Amino acid sequence: MPRRALLLIGLCLLAACQRSGPVTSEQLHVFGSVADIEIRGSSPAVAEAAIAEASARLVQREREWHAWKPSDLTRINAAFRVGQSAPAPASIIEMVRRSQEFAVSSDGLLDPSVGGLVELWGFHTSEFPVTTPSPSLEQVQGWVRARPRIRDVRIEGDRLASRNPAVQLDFNAIAEGAAAAEIDTIFRRRGIRHALISLGGDVLALGDGQGRPWQVGMKDPYGGALGMVELGDREAFFNSGNYNKFRQAANGGRWGHILDPRTGMPARGAAATAVLANDPVLADAASTALMAAGPAGFRRIVTQMKVGCALMVTEENELLITRGMRARMQFLREPVSLGDPIDLGPGCTP
Repeated sequence: MPRRALLLIGLCLLAACQRSGPVTSEQLHVFGSVADIEIRGSSPAVAEAAIAEASARLVQREREWHAWKPSDLTRINAAFRVGQSAPAPASIIEMVRRSQEFAVSSDGLLDPSVGGLVELWGFHTSEFPVTTPSPSLEQVQGWVRARPRIRDVRIEGDRLASRNPAVQLDFNAIAEGAAAAEIDTIFRRRGIRHALISLGGDVLALGDGQGRPWQVGMKDPYGGALGMVELGDREAFFNSGNYNKFRQAANGGRWGHILDPRTGMPARGAAATAVLANDPVLADAASTALMAAGPAGFRRIVTQMKVGCALMVTEENELLITRGMRARMQFLREPVSLGDPIDLGPGCTP
């Protein structure tokens, strides 16, 4: 994979950076998206070596986690369909463990056993908008009746088995968060103290922008930028929305790629969500679960998943936000508030 290292003074994904120093920037293509990595304050040789290791790790994880191209995950799903167990790499076993925890705290709204439903809706693709025919109501109801759940998956040493042949794993809801966590581990082991890791627009910050906090923006689902937030060391800012990945609905509207496992239908009510947390996997999981929960479930999910910094912009262009996120977010355009901020404490960890 071609790589480039640049000595720059500027660009930090909207970051305000005061002290000059070496900057190594790299753009990688993985998980059907673009990963932008910026390292500050480390020599080009150290930074390039760290980026090379991170790039190799992402390529490895794509071979393990890909939900529809040949991978360890598609091999495991094929075994589940015929009632068999399958060997699994340690990374997938860890994803199952974390997903089983998230499934409980999200009331099942974050559940990677929905791979069959994602495929049914045509979202196993990197090309959007989806133009293939929509599934019939009978097909969707058939999936719901089969009731696949991540709790159906059993970890048997280094193997996985499922009690339900309808379980088809798809970790796209947490893959970018998990990848960011792995890059963090690699960078810290190699002595990288200041970096900004952006995977498809979801961001993990290390250290600072050489003198000031990193600043990252949030896309407005109705166009432009909604606002920006300053990130400290090891803080993750993850967004979910249906503005990029969708299919046209029969009525001319949009069906987004985030699905509600309770109904088998695309989630409705939320246009965009964002979560700020110290754990990028949690931030990724919670932002997706909030999209599925919609406005009615916002308070319940942020409380149960213990995310003190979260917001939702609804399909009616209204705002739900926690007290912690209100203190951190600098709005460029503020939607109409749906009430006072939800008080889970002043910080991002209740």
